[in-house]
Amino acid sequence: MLCPELVKAQSKDEINLHRAVMQQAPKKNYKEATGNKNEVQYLFSGLFLFYKTFFSSQDLTSCTFTPSCSEYGILSVKQYGLIMGGVRTMDRLTRCNGLTPTKYEIDLKAKLLIDKP
Repeated sequence: MLCPELVKAQSKDEINLHRAVMQQAPKKNYKEATGNKNEVQYLFSGLFLFYKTFFSSQDLTSCTFTPSCSEYGILSVKQYGLIMGGVRTMDRLTRCNGLTPTKYEIDLKAKLLIDKP
């Protein structure tokens, strides 16, 4: 049920201000998903982009490493192939916690742990 006392008219300025606040951030391009050489890389790049678009964007920036775990995964598959890249990605996911920060270098600019594939 609509309460008449809660309904208020908005001016064009208020509507434009609301639209400016509610605008989405510009779409980010991921360099990890480009430069594919075979079908496996295309498949994993597609999965990577799907994950980054629909799941990772909900988490904000909660990964403790740079590159993030999903970026590490796609880079590992591209560099080491499906089997070894998958194993390295699983290893990385088991290490993605704050329990062992002394074993890694710290990127002072991003304030994240560095773990390159």
